This record gives sequence, C-alpha cells and structure tokens, in this order.
Amino acid sequence: MKNKKWLLLLIIAFPSAFWIILELSTINSKKLPFYGPKFFNGKDSIYYTVNPTFATLNDTGLVPISFSAETQPIFGLMFVSQKFRKEGYRLEGLTEYLKYKKEKIDRLQFNFIAEYGVDIPVTDDLAFLKAHNNTKVYQLETARFDSLNTLFFKDKPYYIDYSFLMLIDKERHIRGYYDLRYVAEVKRFIEECKHLVLKEGKKQTTQQNEIKTTAP
Repeated sequence: MKNKKWLLLLIIAFPSAFWIILELSTINSKKLPFYGPKFFNGKDSIYYTVNPTFATLNDTGLVPISFSAETQPIFGLMFVSQKFRKEGYRLEGLTEYLKYKKEKIDRLQFNFIAEYGVDIPVTDDLAFLKAHNNTKVYQLETARFDSLNTLFFKDKPYYIDYSFLMLIDKERHIRGYYDLRYVAEVKRFIEECKHLVLKEGKKQTTQQNEIKTTAP
C-alpha cells in the first residue's frame, strides 16, 4: 500500500520536477538567434519564416516538394551551386565527422538542394551523404535554384556564404548558418540542433500538461 502511495506521489510530482530541471538546465541557458528580416507588430517581434513548396527534378520529371513540420520538424538545409560542384572541400568537415562519429549525427535530418546542370550536380560527398538514412538531395533548374537560394539567405549577415548549411526550426525560422568546411562548425550545428529538439520537447510537454490541468 505504501509503495502505491509513493508511486502515485512520483507520478504527480514528476511533471513539476521535470519543468524545474528544464528551466535550470542548458535548454534555457542558450538562446539561438533568428535570421532574416523581422519587425515589431506593437506587441511581439515577428521573425522571418521560410516554408516554400517547390518542384524538384528526377527521372520522371518535376515532383512537388514541401518541408512538412510533421515529418521534418527540425533539419539542416544546404544549397549546392554548380560553381561549387568541384569544390568538395566545402563539405569536408561534415564528411570527416561522419567517418568517425556517425552515431552522433545519424538521427539528424539534412536536405541538400543542388543546382541542375548538364550532368548530375551531385558531388561524391553528396552521394555519400545521400546514402545516409536522413539525408535527401533535390535538384532544381538554375532559375528556380537561384530564386529559392535567395529566399533562404534574405538579409543574411555579410560573412555568411550562400553555400552554408542552415538550421531550420519547426516554425520555419532560420536559427543558424554553418560553414561545413570545418569540423568545429559541424559540432556546433549538432549541438544547436539538439538544443532546439530539447526546447521543442519542453514546449510540447508544457502544452500537454496545461491541457490536462484545464480539462474538466
């Protein structure tokens, strides 16, 4: 009987204890920036969002693509231009990291959008990443590629190159840019991506408990 009372007490106390731990943890000790144009609506800051639907090229023609928040809540996105096609070093940090610490990255999601050309615009590095479980590579004609690329880098900081990887959150805000030539940048992406995942988990837990509390 006493064990049942203790179990009931733990069940009741766990959500509150979980919130306290989250509030005191590194989840809230780091705030990632929001990139792109933003404005103040008189009450809150409105941050730039990117969630386009576009058509990618494959063997059967054009196929519509949209980054669903349900299937890809948080992910990395990178544009691969034809002018960078032979510059495999732009992914050197990521491919080097995958060789030795693949287990730390195997659950993260990547999307690569490559500019379509006369030949297949996918480098050996991208082919290697495409074989990775959570990596997808799309192809776009130059005009569509340039238009979409500009959209995701709107009002970017001057030091950010158009070949950088982006971190996109569930609300489709741009939360980070990363130079994948360097392993240190890969590590920063992983840490900040997991940070957003924890923040999203905390948000969902809070919302679920609010619903339970207000339910009759």
